[in-house]
This record gives sequence, structure tokens and C-alpha cells, in this order.
Amino acid sequence: MLIRESISGYKHLDLGNIKLAFTQVCEQEIFRDVYFAASSLYYVESGSAALWSIEGETKIETGEIALIKQHSKLDIQKFKDKNGKDFRSIIFYLFPDFVTEYIKQTKEIKSQSAPITAGIIHLGKHKPLTDFCQSLLPLFENKQLSRSDIKERTFSALDYLSQHNKKLLHFLAINSKPVKIDLYEFMIHIAINNYSVNELARLTGRSLSAFKRDFYDVFGTTPHQWLLRKKVDYAEQLLTTKKLKASDIYLMLGFNELSHFSAVFKKIKGIAPSQLV
Repeated sequence: MLIRESISGYKHLDLGNIKLAFTQVCEQEIFRDVYFAASSLYYVESGSAALWSIEGETKIETGEIALIKQHSKLDIQKFKDKNGKDFRSIIFYLFPDFVTEYIKQTKEIKSQSAPITAGIIHLGKHKPLTDFCQSLLPLFENKQLSRSDIKERTFSALDYLSQHNKKLLHFLAINSKPVKIDLYEFMIHIAINNYSVNELARLTGRSLSAFKRDFYDVFGTTPHQWLLRKKVDYAEQLLTTKKLKASDIYLMLGFNELSHFSAVFKKIKGIAPSQLV
């Protein structure tokens, strides 16, 4: 996730094998090469979005949702609504083990007469789904909902969607399996996202040991050290060009404590974040 002046709000919630991200954009602008590491439900709470893939354009209006397959790379333009209200969205990143668990709880998937080749399924607008997504908005205002409750409610939302679109289950089943992918391309796109090394291994279709071995062959260092360096480099950019403070960015970069972020930054850069001008 790249911080731009047009982004007036961004928060994420790590719920294990589901991750939620809330974005508010105050300007109409195109975001290039947006990478989706996991199969994702993309819900537009206000405004609209145009998603461009190699297959063409998909337009999502207020209250609508689309399903995006894992490892998709899209250009996305975000628009205010007709009354000038900022674009706002919630994205559900559904990890392969979450999808596997969900599929096991459903009835057997009937074979499709033709394979689904599209990378995006436009699921449209459904009031129960809108109500569900609206109920999650307080989460991004530091309100509490249990992880198990969110998981069960996400299962219910997928049940509802699959009843209204028979392709959904088949799409998830074939497009959410761990696939061994190119490490360099993957890591460059998700470098500052908050994924654990175990999650990165699963998302790239590798065991943990194979991921660490392949990673060292490509980058010449460990995943942990490489990720820290990338986050600190990005933090330096934000501190110097955006004039942000360390307290503004440490949580977004995956550090739980400001003191830990400052210590890592000083170890790598040789100066404390507060010394940058």
C-alpha cells in the first residue's frame, strides 16, 4: 500500500486467515499495478471504482462488490460519488486456508461445463451484503468484534453470495489454491504489506523451508531482514518527502510499538527517525 496525498484514510485489520482493509480516497486518481496476494472481496461503500485487468474494465458502484482472484495485478481508478463524498472501500483478503475451510463446510461443488477464466466476477449489489459490510465499519474506528464472529459472518456472506451466483464457489475453489509463483515479482509488490513469513510462504505456494531457501537464492538475505530494510527505506521516504512523524506511520508498517520501530530504523539507517529533516 502506497501512501499518497489522495489517501485520507487507510486502516487494516489482521484476523489470521482473513485480512480486512479500509481505504478512503479524497481525490479521483488512478492507482497502478495494485496487487492482490489472496482472493479478495472488493466492496465499495461510497463512490465508485473502475478496475482494469488484461480482460478489460469492471465498474463497481456504491454498495456493489466484486470477487478478485489471487495474484491479480490491476489498475484501479477511484471516483467520488455524485454528491462529492469521498471514495471508501472495504477489501476482504481471503487466504487459501480460509477458502479451504469454507469450501469444506459447503455442499459439493458441481462441475462447470466450461472453466471460469475471468479474473474478476462482478457480484452486484445485495442489501444483506451491504448491511454486513456496514456492520464492519466500526472496526476501523477501534471498536471491537471477536475474530470468530467476523469469520462466521464472512462465511454467511459467502453462502449468500454463492446462492445468487453459482460461479462463486467454483471460482474460489480453483483460484485460491497455493500456486508456486515467481518470488521476485511477488515480493516487490507486497514488500511493505504486513504479512508474516509463514503467510508469504503459503501465498507463494511453498513450504516454509522452501520459501526461505528460494528467497535467499533470489535476494541473498533472509525474508525478515529484507522486509525490515524495505519498510525502513519506505519509512525514510515518508518521513522526508511527506513530512510525517514516526508516530504517524509505525503501525501501518507493522510495528506494534513506536520504540521498536525507532530502534530498527536507527540500526539500519544509523540515525533516529526524529533526526530526519
